[in-house]
Amino acid sequence: MSRKKVLILAEYIGENHNSTAYYWSQIVKKLQQEYDVILITPDTEYARGFSKQYTVETRYVKFAKHNKNSLISRLKGQLSQTRSFIRAVKVELKSVDLVFSGTNPIVTMFGLSLLKFFKAFKWLVLVHDVFPNNLVPAKVITKSSFSYRILTTLSKKVYSSPEQLICIGRDMKELLDKKTGKESQIEFIPNWASTDRVTEIPKKQNELILELGWQDNTVFQFFGNMGRLQGIDQLLEAIGKTKCEKSRFLFIGCGSEVKQVQRVAKRINSEVGYERVHYYGRLDLEKNNLGLNACDVALVTLAPGMFGLGVPSKAYFSMAANKPIIYVGDKNSELERLLSEYELGWYCNNGKVSELSRLLDHVSNLNCSGNLSQTRDVLISHFSEKIALDAIANQVAKTVLL
Repeated sequence: MSRKKVLILAEYIGENHNSTAYYWSQIVKKLQQEYDVILITPDTEYARGFSKQYTVETRYVKFAKHNKNSLISRLKGQLSQTRSFIRAVKVELKSVDLVFSGTNPIVTMFGLSLLKFFKAFKWLVLVHDVFPNNLVPAKVITKSSFSYRILTTLSKKVYSSPEQLICIGRDMKELLDKKTGKESQIEFIPNWASTDRVTEIPKKQNELILELGWQDNTVFQFFGNMGRLQGIDQLLEAIGKTKCEKSRFLFIGCGSEVKQVQRVAKRINSEVGYERVHYYGRLDLEKNNLGLNACDVALVTLAPGMFGLGVPSKAYFSMAANKPIIYVGDKNSELERLLSEYELGWYCNNGKVSELSRLLDHVSNLNCSGNLSQTRDVLISHFSEKIALDAIANQVAKTVLL
């Protein structure tokens, strides 16, 4: 019996690129066990290396370079990338049983929806972002604007086009249920992290901590994307109000808000007379284990209004490193629910800067007495890579048979 053929469209691929690329890499490897997989992805060194290492049949398209921190450059890049993606997909459509893609680039999702109107094919989408809703907390657009209403109407048709959607948060599922009206076609599968790639390293042996001389301090760490949707401004304000002298704050990553982080760090350090806040910069994914272990407590934040719009993968990677989490975000969002269901850390609602500042001091004092949560076992039991990949494979099988 011949194997079914699955076409995977990935903006990023490669196990040492970024978290999105890592997730898609593991999905490709998992599906190769049961299907003939064709991968369409931009031509990068990460993609070439991955496809060669795992013998993946790949159709490379030209990588559309753009500045992610510039909306105009990003839109131009997405339009260019979408044109090359759609051309490549059209060539393969007749020979595949399923097209499996994500929501990024969002222009490509619109393009695939339009293509599906003219050419019938089965389509499964892994949803990481909900458009245009995510433009509101990013302050790109307002809900009352005419353009938002138009984009919302179009997006309802686009998100309703696939046979099945996979979402990564229960709050996201609620939002998608309302957007599409197709509750039975939307499956919640949470994010995951690999406990093989992310292991626990004692903080006092971590070279980043040793470099900073913070072995005997309580180190809070913000790791990963520092973009518009992360709510970094209120975190920085709260850090400025903390009083516990043992506390230190480490920022590792990149994004549009880096200059703000650097500016506030410089001001706080000048005020206290020592380095209390440090911006390290970006780490390659292959060094993630080092970075994730360079703290006592992980800081995870989302901007106000992000309910249902995203679930930071870094929370799961931090759990793999056995780090408790302080989460700042909207009430009933996926991570708030997660923290209420398991003993993973502490939650603070958005906009409560003084409350967050007091929480940071409280947790710092708890660390001094050795009373922090252990999170790795929860990840192994409920959010392991195997559990998630098996669930995704089940959705692929279900969609192929529709």
